[in-house]
Amino acid sequence: MKKKYLALDYHKNSQKLDTISYFDKRMQYKIYPSAKSINLENYCGDIEFKEREFIKILLSRKSVRTWTDDGINLEKLSKLLRYSFGMRSNDFKNMGFRTYASAGGRYPIEVYVLILNSDDIEKGIYHYNVYNNSLEFIKKGDFRKEIYKLYNNQPFDINCSFVLFFSMVFERTMEKYGDRGYRFILLDAGHMSQNLYLVSEFLGLGIVEIGASKVSDEMIDKLIGLDSDIENIFLAFFSGKVENT
Repeated sequence: MKKKYLALDYHKNSQKLDTISYFDKRMQYKIYPSAKSINLENYCGDIEFKEREFIKILLSRKSVRTWTDDGINLEKLSKLLRYSFGMRSNDFKNMGFRTYASAGGRYPIEVYVLILNSDDIEKGIYHYNVYNNSLEFIKKGDFRKEIYKLYNNQPFDINCSFVLFFSMVFERTMEKYGDRGYRFILLDAGHMSQNLYLVSEFLGLGIVEIGASKVSDEMIDKLIGLDSDIENIFLAFFSGKVENT
């Protein structure tokens, strides 16, 4: 008999977004005014030449909501997927460690790519096969209208060239850590998202993370062809080329 996790009840009950309009929109931070403090600016010093490119990318990272009409090409998408989510070395068949941290090495998140505009990649839905570092073509079609219906609650035009989706395969982590494993899956998503943002900045791609669609997540599962009780889309990234890249 398959184990029932309480965390999955929370997951299903939190699929729809309920935005609260009266929250405090000011920047939030905490200060201990009576504590002795050390000014870290005095110790940052000059950055060595070999560090400058990384620091530049780190400080330039931001969400982008406008893109050019240029499509994504296979070379750039390949680099984005490989260095954001791929194996750390060619010896992956023995260890399988990837470019991001994962609780217990369980890697419960799968990546799907929806191509909307490309000159050398056919439009449709692909799965990123991390084992072979390849794209698996699972559904052909131009799904821009479907994406617009799912995400037209967003305050920007969806004219990006591709969309990345993260899905949870719950059992991978929760069979080891139980209900607490749900927290670890979300932490994995944070590690992967930061990788994706930094690699995107390096490659000259603009990207924005979207945590909620207009409808239930299960509608996105249906579009891709997933069994929502086993694997569930919970995060999307809209991306494409930006000016001067």
